[in-house]
Amino acid sequence: MKFKNTLFSLFLLFVSLSYAQQTEKVFLSGKDADAPVDWAFMVTKGMKANQWLTIPVPSNWELQGFGVYNYGHDKNKSDEIGFYKHHFKVSNEWVNKKISIVFEGVMTDTEVKINGKIAGTVHQGGFYRFEYDITDLVKFDQDNLLEVIVKKVSDNESVEIAERKSDYWVFGGIYRPVYLKIVPKDHIERTAINAKSNGDFEIDVYYETAENSDRIEVQIIQKNGKPLGSLISKKIDSHKKFIKLENKIIGQKNWTAESPELYDVDVTLKRKNRTIHTIRERFGFRTIEVREGEGIFLNDKRITLKGVDRHSFWPTTGRAISRNKCYDDVMLIKEMNMNAVRMSHYPPDTYFLDLCDELGLYVLDEVAGWQRPSYDTPTSKRLIKQTVIRDVNHPSILFWDNGNEGGWNPETDDEFAKYDPQKRNVLHPWELFGGIDTDHYEGYKSVQNKMQGENIFMPTEHLHGLYDGGHGAGLDDFWKIMWGNKLNGGMFLWVFADEGVVRMDKNGMIDTDMNHAPDGILGPFHEKEASFYTIKEIWSPVYIETENKLQADFNGEIPVENRYDFTNLNECTFKWKLITYTKPNELSKRNKEVVSGFINGPDIPARSKGKLLLNLPKQIHLADALVLTAYDKFDDEIQTWKWKLRKNKKIISDIVQFGKDIPEIEDNKELFKVDTGTFNFSFGKEDGMLKAVKNGEKIIPFNRGPVFVSSKKEGHSAKKKVKVKTSKTNNSRILEVIHHPDFDKLNWTIYGSGWLKLDYSYTVHDSVDYLGVSFNFPEKKVLNKKWLGKGPYRVWKNRIKGPTIDIWENNYKNFKVNTKWEYPEFVGYFADFSWLVLDTEDGNITVLTENEDLFLRLFSQEDGDKPRHSKMIWPQGDISFLNAIPAIGTKFHKAKDLGPQSQKFNANGTYSGTLYFYFGLPE
Repeated sequence: MKFKNTLFSLFLLFVSLSYAQQTEKVFLSGKDADAPVDWAFMVTKGMKANQWLTIPVPSNWELQGFGVYNYGHDKNKSDEIGFYKHHFKVSNEWVNKKISIVFEGVMTDTEVKINGKIAGTVHQGGFYRFEYDITDLVKFDQDNLLEVIVKKVSDNESVEIAERKSDYWVFGGIYRPVYLKIVPKDHIERTAINAKSNGDFEIDVYYETAENSDRIEVQIIQKNGKPLGSLISKKIDSHKKFIKLENKIIGQKNWTAESPELYDVDVTLKRKNRTIHTIRERFGFRTIEVREGEGIFLNDKRITLKGVDRHSFWPTTGRAISRNKCYDDVMLIKEMNMNAVRMSHYPPDTYFLDLCDELGLYVLDEVAGWQRPSYDTPTSKRLIKQTVIRDVNHPSILFWDNGNEGGWNPETDDEFAKYDPQKRNVLHPWELFGGIDTDHYEGYKSVQNKMQGENIFMPTEHLHGLYDGGHGAGLDDFWKIMWGNKLNGGMFLWVFADEGVVRMDKNGMIDTDMNHAPDGILGPFHEKEASFYTIKEIWSPVYIETENKLQADFNGEIPVENRYDFTNLNECTFKWKLITYTKPNELSKRNKEVVSGFINGPDIPARSKGKLLLNLPKQIHLADALVLTAYDKFDDEIQTWKWKLRKNKKIISDIVQFGKDIPEIEDNKELFKVDTGTFNFSFGKEDGMLKAVKNGEKIIPFNRGPVFVSSKKEGHSAKKKVKVKTSKTNNSRILEVIHHPDFDKLNWTIYGSGWLKLDYSYTVHDSVDYLGVSFNFPEKKVLNKKWLGKGPYRVWKNRIKGPTIDIWENNYKNFKVNTKWEYPEFVGYFADFSWLVLDTEDGNITVLTENEDLFLRLFSQEDGDKPRHSKMIWPQGDISFLNAIPAIGTKFHKAKDLGPQSQKFNANGTYSGTLYFYFGLPE
C-alpha cells in the first residue's frame, strides 16, 4: 500500500511538472459575453452615474444600463469614465514564474493598478490585445486587488479620430476577456509561422529569456496526433530573443476555404532533455500571391473572394460577443455561399478567426481608421504590431488592411511585414494599393470599365445596403460582368447585419441611429432578409442559371457550371425529387413527393462547365415540380432550385369549376348586377370596373378594379363613358367593355359556379417602373395569405433570384421599415405567381392566373427614415397583377446605375392577362 501511495505521489508530481511547462491561463472575467463575471463598477456620467454597483465583464457598459449611448457621427460625445474593481488570488505554485495580466479589448484608454500600484503605461486603442507584467505587484496566496480605470474618450486625438469618429456605434468598457497568463521565467513569448503550399515550413520563435535553456525543438502534429515530418531542433543564443527554424514537409494537405486543413505545431524550449516551456500553435500550409494584372492566387490557383463586411456586434451586448455568436456568424456567411469576410473596421475577437480557420473563410484583417488620416505614426506602429503578432498564424488571413477609406497612415504600411514572415499584401480599402483596386461603391458602367483595365478589382465595400435596397439588388448584373474575368478579385458587400442597439434608456427599442446603421443582409438579431437568399443563389459554387426555364421536352439534362476554385463537382452530391402541389382548397395537406433520388456529381473541374444528368423516371409527367438540391463534400446544402413543370392553364383546369346555370343579370342606371345564386357581382356601366361583391348577404370589399397602373399613367384616363356589351353562354354571363381608354380588351365572364374571369389587354410603348392592373381591398381586414409562386420572400426587378417556386404561407403584418424586423415581409412584389388564397375577416379570396411570369403585388410598405436611393415604389391600389415591377437602389446609388436589370421596364407592345377570382375556397 505504501508503494502504491509513493507511485501515486510521483504521478501527481509528474502531472504537476508537465502542466507547469505549459502556459497557464486563469480568467478573471468570463471567457466571453455569454458567461461573464461580475465586477464592482462605477461610471461618472449618464445612466446610474456615481454609484458603486456591479457589472458583468466582459461587456460594454451602455448595454448594461450605464453611461451614455453615442453613435460615431455624434459631434458631442459623452466622455464618461468607468472604474472597475475585482479581487483575485495568486497561487503559491506561481512563485518564480512570470505573471502577466492580459486584456483582449477595452474601450478606450486603460489604466491598470494591482494592489494600488500602476501596472504600466496607459493603453490607448480600443480594439487590441495588451498585457502587463505584474509579477512584482502581486501577493501570493493572498487577496489581490485589480483596479481598472477606463476613459471612453481617448486622450490621444488620433485614437479618437481612428476609432470613434466613425460610422458605427462607439461604446465604453472592458468588452473582451481579461485573464492572467503564467509562464516559466524562461519561456516562449510568441511565434510567427510561414508554411507554404510547396511544403516549405518556417517558424520564427521569440523567447523572453533563455538563461537556463539551450535549444528549441519544433514538431508538426497531424489531426490524428501523429507527427508530420521530422523533429526540428536548433541551439539558441541566450543573449538573443529570436530564432528561425526551417523544414521541408512532404505530403501535407494545403489549407483553402474549400478544404480548411489544419495542423498543430509543438514548440518547446529545452535544457538538455528537460522541457522548460512548451506551447502549441495551429496553422495551415498555404501560399497567397497577388499577381498584378493576373489575379489573386492561392496555392498557385486563381481564387475569387465572395465576401461581406462584418462588425463584431450584438444588439444586447454591443461589441462584447461570444464564441457561439461568432460560430453562428461564420455559418451564416458560409450559408450565403460566401467564402470571405472583411473585418470592418478593427481586428475581431480571436475566436472568430479561429472559426474562420476551422470552417473555411478567407479574411481581410483590419486596423481601425475611417475616412480621415487617423492614428499618428507611433500609435499606428504600436497597434499594427499588436494586431499582427496576435493574428499572424491564422491561415484564413490573406490580407492586412491599414485602416479604411482614407483612414490609413502611409508611413506605417511597411510595419506589417516586420512581424509577418509571410509578407502578406497590405491593402488600403477604397483605393488602388498593394496591387489591388479596392474602390468602393462603383456603378455598373465603372465596373465594366475596370474589367477591361489593367488592375485587379476587388471592391472591399459594394452595393451599400439600406433597408431592403442593395446587397442582392443589382448583384446579378455586377457578377455577370465580373465572374470569369482574370481581373476579378471578388467583392465584399456592405454589410453583414443591421447594427441596432437595444436601448436600455428607451424601453428596449432597437436603435439604428436612423438610417446610419440598418445596412445589413441580416436584421439586428440576424434575421434573414430577402437578399440573403439572392446572394446564396448568385454566389452558389454549383451554378445553375434559373432564368433558363425547363422546356416541354426536358429530359433531365441541366447545364451546370462549377464555380469552385479548387473542388471538382464529383465531390458533391445531388438530390432530386418530383412533387405534386396541393390545391387552394387542400391547404391543410402537404405537397406530395412522387419519387426522388440521389446522384453523384459529374466530373466537372473547378471553373468549368458541363451537364448534370438526372435520369428522371417516367413519373415526371405526373409531377407539378422538380426540386434539385446540391450538397458539398461535407454534406452541407449548397443551393436548392425548383422548377414548375405544369403550366398555369393546366393548374386552372384542375381547379376552376364553371357550373351549369346561367347567372341572372340586372341592368339598372349605373350598374350591371350579376347573380349566381350564391354570389352577387356589381359592375360599373361607365368604366367596366368591379364595384361590389356579395356572398349571400355578406359584402366582400374587393372592388374598384381593374385599374390600369403604370408609373407614367394611372387610373381611368377618359371623362367619357365606356360602352359595356352583355352576352351569355350556356353557363355564364359576359360583360365586354368597349372603347375603354386604357384597355384594348376588358371582358368579364361570370360563371354559374360563382367563378369570375377577367380577360384584359393594353398597349404601351414607354419605359416604366411598373405596369399592370390593380384592385382595392381594405388591408386591415387581411389575416393570412397562401400562394403558389416564388417565395417566401418578395422581389424587386433587380432582385429576382433567391425565392423559389412552391406553396408558401405568411400571416399578415405591415410596419414602417426599420421599426420591426419580421421576415419574410407580407407586403411586396412576388414573382411567378400562379394562385393566391387571401384569408380575410370576410372570408377567403382565391385568385388564379393563366399567365406565366406574372407578378403579384400586395399592399404598400412605409419607407424607413431617409431611405435615400432605396426608396420603394408602389402602384395605385392595394392588390395588383403586373407585367413589370420596379427595381430598387442602394444607399449611394440610384437603381439605374446598377446594371441592365435595374433599368425601367421597356414596354413595347400589347400585354394581356387572364385572372380567375373566387370569393371563398373553391370546391
